[in-house]
Amino acid sequence: MQSTQVIVSFETKPESAVPFAALLEQVKRELPTVPGCRSVRLFAARSNPCLFTLLEHWDSESRHQHHIDQVVSSGAWATLAAHLAKEPVSHYYTEQ
Repeated sequence: MQSTQVIVSFETKPESAVPFAALLEQVKRELPTVPGCRSVRLFAARSNPCLFTLLEHWDSESRHQHHIDQVVSSGAWATLAAHLAKEPVSHYYTEQ
């Protein structure tokens, strides 16, 4: 089975950049303990403090989708989403 990369880009509301960055630091620490998640890298844009990107390495798309379903159903997604200026953009990638 080939692993997959998930790249997620976030744009926060200006007043939410600092608290959202703290939440993403927590995600960076905790997400690799989720079954199927191999690693997480967090990036912040130098030119705009409201832009963040997660690079997640998963065993499979289905493992990632299962995790997302749990985050949404638990209500944890609502906490993150409250900081966003717009919906995040995410895609699955295969490393070449």
